[in-house]
This record gives sequence, structure tokens and C-alpha cells, in this order.
Amino acid sequence: MRFVRYNVFTLALLLVAMPFVSGAAELRHVNIAVFQKVDADFEFEAIVLGKFSSFITAMQGSQVLLLSHTRNAVDGDVINIQQDVLRDSSEGLNDIGINCHMTFRDHSTDDDTSFELGGLCKMLDSLNSNVTAIIPMASLPDTEQGIDAWVELYEDEANGVAFYANVSSD
Repeated sequence: MRFVRYNVFTLALLLVAMPFVSGAAELRHVNIAVFQKVDADFEFEAIVLGKFSSFITAMQGSQVLLLSHTRNAVDGDVINIQQDVLRDSSEGLNDIGINCHMTFRDHSTDDDTSFELGGLCKMLDSLNSNVTAIIPMASLPDTEQGIDAWVELYEDEANGVAFYANVSSD
């Protein structure tokens, strides 16, 4: 009987708390894209306007290395993105890919949204050279504010790699 009372009490608390959860700020999704140049004349832009399809079209001259959509990000989340391949080659094991640990910050108020993202990414290529990208915290555009945009977080000109991100709610 004590077990039943405890569970009923817990359920009642959850039902009372639900309106507070639904009344919280709208959840946001962090979108990250990484590209590498395939055309030597292609130049990455600091800001690319447009929805996702327009953004991808604007990146012609580069290839997609990684796309990430992190649902329901909240202030302080550490977003881990890993996309790499471990393979056996004549030189031994070869690890090629991208590993990132990015911190998402939500500084929004009731009147305005404000988001940041930054962290550490490693571009792996054990047969050549690994590149460590320290990405300082940067403001992210919120597509719900009426402007669909992607902002460049980091560009490694030597390797022709660029990281972009934005925040959306759907």
C-alpha cells in the first residue's frame, strides 16, 4: 500500500508540474554543417541567407562533410558530433573524419532570443595531418526571427573546410 501511495503522489506531482514545462520557452534545434572545397576558386561566405535548400545550393564548389540537427537543445548542452571512418590501409590503421564537442548557450530573454555555439573540433586524417579547430563562442541566427541564415563559425583555409550553424524550432 505504501508503494501505491508513493506512486500516486509522484504521478500527482508530475501532473501539477506539466503546465510549467509546456509554458517554458520554445525549444530550439541546433543545426551544424561542415563543408570542404572541391573548387579552388570557391569562396565561403561569412553569412549565407536562405532556407536549407538555398544554403546547400550556395555551397556548390564544396562538398558536404557533415550535417547535424540537434533537437531540443537547452542552455549549457554539450553537443558531440562524430563522423569518422577507421580503416585498414597499407600504412596501418587510418582514421579519417570529424569529431566535435560544441557548447550551446541560450541567453534569450522574454523579449529577444540570443544563442551562441563554440567548442573544439578535430579533423582527422591520420595518414596526413590532423587539424584541431578551436571555435570561439559565436552568435547564431534564430530562423524563427524571420531571417533564414547560416553563419560561418570557422574556416580552415589550408584544408578548405568551413563550419556553419544556425538555430531553428521546427
